[in-house]
Amino acid sequence: MTKKFIVLFLLLLLPVMIWAQNSVTFDFSSSSPYDVVPTVMEKDGVYLKFSATKADVTQPNYTRVNNLKCLKIDVEGILTIESFNSKITSIKFTLADNKDDLKFYLEEVGKIGKRTISQLNRNIVERKWNGECTKVSFTPCSTGGLHIKTIQISYEKVQPKGVSLAVSSAERATLYYSDRSFIIPEGIVARTYKIEGNVLSRSREYKKGDVLPKGTAVVLEAKEGKYIFEETSKTGETDPHNALCGSDSTTITSGGEVYYVFGKGSNGVGFYWKEANGKAFTTEAHKAYLVYTPSKTTNAKSFLGFDVALEIQGPMVREKITFDGPIYNLAGQRVDKDYKGIIIVNGKKYLNR
Repeated sequence: MTKKFIVLFLLLLLPVMIWAQNSVTFDFSSSSPYDVVPTVMEKDGVYLKFSATKADVTQPNYTRVNNLKCLKIDVEGILTIESFNSKITSIKFTLADNKDDLKFYLEEVGKIGKRTISQLNRNIVERKWNGECTKVSFTPCSTGGLHIKTIQISYEKVQPKGVSLAVSSAERATLYYSDRSFIIPEGIVARTYKIEGNVLSRSREYKKGDVLPKGTAVVLEAKEGKYIFEETSKTGETDPHNALCGSDSTTITSGGEVYYVFGKGSNGVGFYWKEANGKAFTTEAHKAYLVYTPSKTTNAKSFLGFDVALEIQGPMVREKITFDGPIYNLAGQRVDKDYKGIIIVNGKKYLNR
């Protein structure tokens, strides 16, 4: 009997617990008139912002009305309630003066309304929007302004529309969507690669907050973990030199003569042949692959790494490197043109053999 009672109690409590997780209260009933009201307040991702329609309007201040501590907003003042990751479902005001009036403006749908609460002992007013807004503004209607004891905001969390992508311990991944642009999340760097003069090198870089344009195949660099790429209507800047390609479905690679798949192998993380001699292979949906058309396919290398500009042609065919500046090795020591290995000339890396 005791177990049944506990289960029933938890079931009855559950809706309250869920409601509490989606509600936040700003309480001004214990404020001091000597405290300065900040122009922005925040709790759990919900913001209160104070502004005015005129430059000379007094900013909100803490005061007493009817022997109750409260926050006062003058007639020309504006209170904006906003949440960037949630939909506001209702806002409840508890007022210190039951003669106060206020009106609201709902930005998303252009609604304007007025709520009169001057009835006797009417100190609580609540307005519901069924989750159709993320930003609501209020202005006082009564000549004495608006006197607020508490504001309770209820909201629904909104999952951003986007793509979840896991980065492995290799700390690299690839991404491609032909019809969707994304905002680069924190902790991610996305790069395109180009092939010029038979050398693979970085082309363009997209960092946190940048727009990754649709139809842009990229290599992602990040610590191991899961990342959300939020979809956006912004177009972003494409890279016309990008040698990376992709597909929205499982298909055969196309567009060149030699093809590389991204992965981690005996040479580390980079692009490898998946089929003999770099022939076309079946690529996975939304993954990037590298396309190359060498002067001689027999000289194409089977592996291309990152972070160092590498010649794509084989060891029997070598392009002449013109050294028009001092030459250094990776240790920063100056060397001559006969030095073998990775060298740095004018800030660029080369493989000198």
